[in-house]
Amino acid sequence: MSVLLPVVVTAVGYLIAFFLIPLVLVQRRESGATLAWVLTLLFLPYLGVFLFLAIGAQSIRRRRKRRQRARAIVAPRVAGSTEALQKFEGATARTAPAGLPETATQLAQLADELALPACGGNEVGLLIDADQTYAALEAAIERARSHVHLEYYIWRPDEVGRRLRDRLVVAAQSGVEVRVLVDDVGSRSAGGRFWKPLTLAGGHVARSLRVNLISRWLLLNLNNRNHRKIVVIDGVVAFAGGMNVSAVQERDTHLRVEGPAAERLQEVFVEDWFHATREDLASPRYFPEPASRGEALVQILASGPDEGDSNAIETIYFAALTLAKERVWLSTPYFVPNVSFTMALRTAALRGVDVRLLIPKTPDQPFVYHASRSFFPELVRAGVSIYEFDGGQLHAKTATVDGCWATVGSANLDTRSFKLNFEANIVVYGPALAGQLERAFERDLGSARPVSLAEFAGLGRLERTLQGAARVVAPLL
Repeated sequence: MSVLLPVVVTAVGYLIAFFLIPLVLVQRRESGATLAWVLTLLFLPYLGVFLFLAIGAQSIRRRRKRRQRARAIVAPRVAGSTEALQKFEGATARTAPAGLPETATQLAQLADELALPACGGNEVGLLIDADQTYAALEAAIERARSHVHLEYYIWRPDEVGRRLRDRLVVAAQSGVEVRVLVDDVGSRSAGGRFWKPLTLAGGHVARSLRVNLISRWLLLNLNNRNHRKIVVIDGVVAFAGGMNVSAVQERDTHLRVEGPAAERLQEVFVEDWFHATREDLASPRYFPEPASRGEALVQILASGPDEGDSNAIETIYFAALTLAKERVWLSTPYFVPNVSFTMALRTAALRGVDVRLLIPKTPDQPFVYHASRSFFPELVRAGVSIYEFDGGQLHAKTATVDGCWATVGSANLDTRSFKLNFEANIVVYGPALAGQLERAFERDLGSARPVSLAEFAGLGRLERTLQGAARVVAPLL
């Protein structure tokens, strides 16, 4: 028996692996990711099976059906409640405002086919770092009269998380409806005891995309997280960007939007809330008639694995690189591009576009650090300027194109954000916000060092091996 046991264990491992390989093939990932999963299952059967069930098996079909049911119920009612919004629409090339540069016009036309239509009449404020963001957010909550809706990937039960929760408790006690939607994985540390003061005050808390240790499909369901960071107050003021609720001090960026575009973010929240709770919020109470508050042209890009192949954020980023004529400046904490995005970066630089990429010097995930650096030599050789930020922990996710198009949001430049997570970005057309972001980008370069080819020539065998291994494993995610 002792001789047969290892044989049986090995045989069972390979049997399970061969059963899962067809599931990998039908998912139609990129070829590199598919091959990586097949090899992992073959050569590391038990570990490979665990990893596949935990982070590889995309239980998107079931979730997509649930989200499509949410849209089928919520969307028509939202549309009926927001007819007045149509008078603010028309930011695409069909009725592009006079003076909007060609690059921005083309990107607007593409985005209009992929996302919620753009709308004018907005006031947009740029918020850099935690102090500005939390101050603006808390002030807006204090002025709320009807409702406050918040959606976050990470909400930590630390001093910042408690302070914001307590602001919500005060709002709920004054009669304001408070709803908080947090991701079940990212906000795992903020449990029922943490939220009890808010629920006792009449607030509502829900968890997005709950994780079952063993679901009916034997999947751990750790993929497809809700990575969005959205706040909507009274349906007219909204916040979105890259900042979570946490005392961890990070160099991050957020936007405050007042005007019709806030209603677009409300649509995203209402759909996500319905998906998590089955509570239908699609009513005029939460969608008041929009009024013009400024001159900014704004579009909301909300993407996720329920979109199938038409991922709006990934497509727009790719188009921005291909349409840019002068410059593309990007910042991201996680940079693990796929083949097409890498080619787009290289091609833009080879065309003479000023492509700059700002990333952290020391990411909080060593795997990402080594995987990111494996792409640097080919990008630098093509003319991409890469800078490693050393002025704190960079967490900003921003992009500007030709000084006339800008986006701030939750999406990183990696496969997880482009393919697996639910993300939300705000796009603003015109030079106002783009100029502010470019000036902030240039200030950050003062705390960054440029990456050169010379430093890769002297890499040791261990570092080269780590980078190569991280790059091979990257498609698994």
